[in-house]
Parts: sequence; C-alpha cells; structure tokens
Amino acid sequence: MQVTAHFASSPPPLTADLAGAVWQAAAAFPIDRTWRGDPAPPGLETTARVLWTARHLWFAYECRFTELDIDSDYDTAVERVALWDRDVCEAFVRSAVEPRADSYKEFEVAATGQWCDLVIHRPRVEVDWQWQSGMETAAAIDLAGGVWRAVMRIPFAAFGATPQPGDHWHRNLFRISRVRGVRHYLAYAPTGTEAPDFHRPEYFVPLVFAGGAGTGAPHEAMLPQ
Repeated sequence: MQVTAHFASSPPPLTADLAGAVWQAAAAFPIDRTWRGDPAPPGLETTARVLWTARHLWFAYECRFTELDIDSDYDTAVERVALWDRDVCEAFVRSAVEPRADSYKEFEVAATGQWCDLVIHRPRVEVDWQWQSGMETAAAIDLAGGVWRAVMRIPFAAFGATPQPGDHWHRNLFRISRVRGVRHYLAYAPTGTEAPDFHRPEYFVPLVFAGGAGTGAPHEAMLPQ
C-alpha cells in the first residue's frame, strides 16, 4: 500500500479545478475506510490526488457530502487553529530528514479554503503550534453537485528537504465529515484504534516520488525564516 506522487514539470494553477490535464494525470486514491477500517458511509465518497513540482508538494481532495459543517465567518489569510473540529481533509507527512520515526508535519484544508499546519515532534506530547509552513490553499463548494474540492500547495522548504525521483517519504491521508449530524473519521490507511486517532505514524504508508529530472539523494532545503 503506497501513494505515488507524479512529477509535473508545469505546475497547475492554484485553484480547486481538478479537471485540468495535470491533475487528471495524477492517480486518484480513494479514502473509503473509517479509521477502524470499516467502509465509509454512503455520501462521503472521497478521493485524493498527489503530485510534486520542482518546489512544492501538492494534495487535492474531492469530497462528496450530504451536509457541511463549516465556518460562516472566516479569513483564509489567517490560520484556523483546531480546524479538525469542522469538516476537513488532512495530510500527515514524514520526510526523509525527520529526526524521529514519530515526527511529521500535519496539513489541513477545509471546504472554505481555511488551513492549519503543525509540526508534530511527538504525537500529543510535543507539538509546535506556532510553526508556519508557507502552505497555500484553494477550495470550492458545489452545492448543487454535493461535492467540495480543495488543493494544498506546500513548499519543500517546509520539510527541510527536496525529494529526488524514486525517494520514499511516508504519509497518511484523512477526512472528517458528518452524515445526519454524526461525525465520521476516514483514513486512507486505517489506524484501528478504539477511539478515532489519526496520530499513529506507525500506520503511515510510503509516499513515492516518481518522474522528474533530478538524480541522486535528497538534499536539504533552506528552512523558512
């Protein structure tokens, strides 16, 4: 079980339109299980796509919904802490240069385009709430179609490394949403915990970087100031 990020020599526009050739060339991965591994409820069909460009890692989500739990007043220029209390999609990523096996970065995007990012040094023990990755987002809600789409563009500087073709990082993908008022927790790679818990890096799966023009081992990137 792995996710392949295909290289795009020309970055897509930062919009929630996933119909373009760049996104359509990226494989779609279903997020169709709860955190326990049970089938996701009907009405929450979710797919994710991953690609990379010379300077960024990109995630795109397409999410069916029957109801929405979103902020009515918001500013996408400002981080929305605790975004996980609303409908949200998440990506947890451990790069090849993380200092610990249980260290990783957390990125979230809502149907509104609101965002949140965190450094997890140790899950639920040591978390950097002030960290700023430089991530950017785009989102759109199709009320008539019952679907919302969102994109996250994350600079490799946030990870302290730029991958090369063939490199393996690790990640997991998640979604939180509601059906008839009940919150459901979906995971690409289920964690199997008794209560919903995404912060289980032992269940991360490989993120493989395919394509691209570079060769050699990952090299360190300048960390954002």
